[in-house]
Amino acid sequence: MPSFFQIVANTPLWVWPLMAFILWLGVQGLQPRVIPAWRLAILPAVGLATSLGGIAQSVDPAAAATGWGLALLAFLPLGWASGQNRPVRLRPGDGKLEIAGGWFALGFGVSIFAVRYAMGVLFGVLPALRAEPLWIHVSGAVGGMVAGIGIGWLANLLRRARRAMEVAPCA
Repeated sequence: MPSFFQIVANTPLWVWPLMAFILWLGVQGLQPRVIPAWRLAILPAVGLATSLGGIAQSVDPAAAATGWGLALLAFLPLGWASGQNRPVRLRPGDGKLEIAGGWFALGFGVSIFAVRYAMGVLFGVLPALRAEPLWIHVSGAVGGMVAGIGIGWLANLLRRARRAMEVAPCA
């Protein structure tokens, strides 16, 4: 079993700037801000893209997609609930979102990174697991969990922003 130092030393260099970008996005999310809706979708899009990429790279894409789909459906409600208490408003003039600061983006981004990193290390240390049916389903399910949480969170925030604009439009 490789040591922690060996794992970190053998991590591809592109991983560290990605981690810095995720941390930057998460720290930005702590502060109230005005942003275009597409920017709010960055982390859920990253989660969706990495999960679909994992399915495509799987030894058995159909099995990975099954795990992914079941986890996506199971975790959509958790993502929906995660976006429930965060104040958000769609500005009618420019269509940007006024959003309160919160911990979700930081926690979600770090979780995506940590789970993907751990799965990469696991499959790097024990490559035979990539062909094991249980691990194919688990790998797909991890991606579905990430995608479900991100999509549910984003959908609820956008729904609430739109509803707030309908209820109390600004003049």
